[in-house]
Amino acid sequence: MEFLTLNLYFVVVYKILFIVFGTIGNSLFIHLIFKRKQLQTRTSVLQCFQCSFQTFCLFGTLFDGIINLGHSFNRRECFWQISFYIFFQAAQGIIMLVIVIDILIFVKYPFFYRSISFSTYLIATSFPVLMCSTVVTAYSYYSVNEEVINTCVPMFVLSNQASTVYKLFIIFINIIVTVVYVILIRTFHLKKQTGNLTSLKTIKGLQFSVSIFIFTWFFSQIIALLILKQYSSSSWENIIYMHNSFLMSLSYSNTFYVTLWKSKEYRKQFKNIWYPERTNENALTVFYTHSLV
Repeated sequence: MEFLTLNLYFVVVYKILFIVFGTIGNSLFIHLIFKRKQLQTRTSVLQCFQCSFQTFCLFGTLFDGIINLGHSFNRRECFWQISFYIFFQAAQGIIMLVIVIDILIFVKYPFFYRSISFSTYLIATSFPVLMCSTVVTAYSYYSVNEEVINTCVPMFVLSNQASTVYKLFIIFINIIVTVVYVILIRTFHLKKQTGNLTSLKTIKGLQFSVSIFIFTWFFSQIIALLILKQYSSSSWENIIYMHNSFLMSLSYSNTFYVTLWKSKEYRKQFKNIWYPERTNENALTVFYTHSLV
């Protein structure tokens, strides 16, 4: 078996695993927020939307190397197959920017943040996501042609020039996310020094998630741009392109697992939902122990 073919089968296996565990994780995160009012903050609701978008993206990866394996399409045919993937891929990238800006405003201007009505907040957060995703999808539609492509993915469904513009736009958004993240880190340390930790609970739960976003989604888009600019169909470039999907799939499926790992409160609430008897038993044991003392 050729090395390139072996890599292709390996990619297929881990994509399926990511789809299974990513979909389960995203669904469990949404279920957890829905069931527990203690966790229902504005930011957590945005994360639920992000998990929904990322679940669609996970299924969009099926079209690259699994469903369409061995088939060729022209760009227009490919667009109609993966138009949903283009939309939700853009949406999950934009909503990450909205989330970090939301946290920044909450930390910097808490009184202003709390004074915003829910309807105003909903419009302010959903409008940029829907607008940018719709514009990207429409731009993709008007930039497609009849040229035959071997891989049906957002990166190749557009013309090379249009795809380069799109990748630069995504990288620009990711740079802003990184800058806001640095500001949040600085704010975190300043507030920690003053002993004010109340407004940092949300940040603590998201710190590692944002880091993973940067080092998976951000890096995958930089690699994709380099492939677009230097692509020569060599074996090693094909292998790099195939395994770049690992970073993308990881970014689509980590929210639930990272949140449970980093947040004691989320773990507690998760156990309360799925293991109530065990949790109540532990709580009862603690109660009687204290009473006996």
